[in-house]
Amino acid sequence: MSLLVEQLIYSSFSQLGFKYIASVNVPLGIQQFFYQHIVSQLWDTYNPPDRKFKGVYIYQIDSHNTLFGWLINDGKDEFGRGDIPYFHCYYLQELLDSKQLFKILACLEAGPLKRIFRDEAKISLDPVILADNYQANAFELGIKLSKDIRLFSQRQLREEKPLQWFISSKETKERQRPHPTDNNYDNSKNTLPREPNYKVEIAKILQELAEKPLAIEGIMLVSPQGQPLTDSIGMEHNSALILAGTMLYLANNTKEELSWSDLEQIAIRSPQGHLILTPCSDQAFLLVKTGKTLTGLLEVEIQKTRSKLQKILAISNPTPETPLLNPAANPFLDSVVEEFEIVLETEDNNNADISLPGQTNSVISNQ
Repeated sequence: MSLLVEQLIYSSFSQLGFKYIASVNVPLGIQQFFYQHIVSQLWDTYNPPDRKFKGVYIYQIDSHNTLFGWLINDGKDEFGRGDIPYFHCYYLQELLDSKQLFKILACLEAGPLKRIFRDEAKISLDPVILADNYQANAFELGIKLSKDIRLFSQRQLREEKPLQWFISSKETKERQRPHPTDNNYDNSKNTLPREPNYKVEIAKILQELAEKPLAIEGIMLVSPQGQPLTDSIGMEHNSALILAGTMLYLANNTKEELSWSDLEQIAIRSPQGHLILTPCSDQAFLLVKTGKTLTGLLEVEIQKTRSKLQKILAISNPTPETPLLNPAANPFLDSVVEEFEIVLETEDNNNADISLPGQTNSVISNQ
């Protein structure tokens, strides 16, 4: 059975500089995912690997979207810059089964069908067919995979766990040295395929937002039950939970009163600052508290952060939908809710103003 795959490449190309290119049939979201989760994660510009370095990777986004390919240190570019990365990636857009995985692993050992060199005058990426008698031309990119890597991959697929690993030729050689026979990975030899540290990625994204010149006083990621999913940045922990619970309560009641199917944001604004709650997935909400700042710029940065978080959360936390709010789950919620008198006024533009004691106003947007 043959497989049709699309191609993506990242490197420094002649007269183009550093960029990624892709076959026309590769969706933009997959292209961005390739750069953010493979290129950016596997190559450290400030601490590149040695000149003879090469590795292979497989990254299963979900059961119907799989990226796999090769990485080498490709030496210098036309400007004399050294340690240039070369990523060659194949993209399979169909349900991955054991036969296809077997073919993918064989392909990683053999190398890509054809290597696209960085100094080629015209760069055009066409789909590639991985036939049963697949024979690669770019043998120098392939890596011999050990038996335990194959067993690990098949087990992950059988247990419906996402395949997400990278291994270098150095790690493979270390694994193939004499050692007691077993069918499991030996973590002490550093051959367990590397998986992204999602907590670190999420913390980094939140910290980047916190460092923006937007008078941000607090950031936190919370669950639909008002429980913390990350540490609070800038806010005392209990205070952050109280604010999160209050905002989730307002969102839940607004949906019920107005029969809205979903909310894209709930915001409380005053001359002194903003308090904004934005859903990033079915299981995570971004809470942001600021002082006085430019509303438009704040909204832009929040949406950028939301987009980044959505991509990570879709992979790291693929859990079923749950109710928007379970009031009993947040120990601070009951006492807080009693302090507020909620008045909803439906407007022609489908926005609602929520009046709270004091001078602040809330703006809730529906999708």
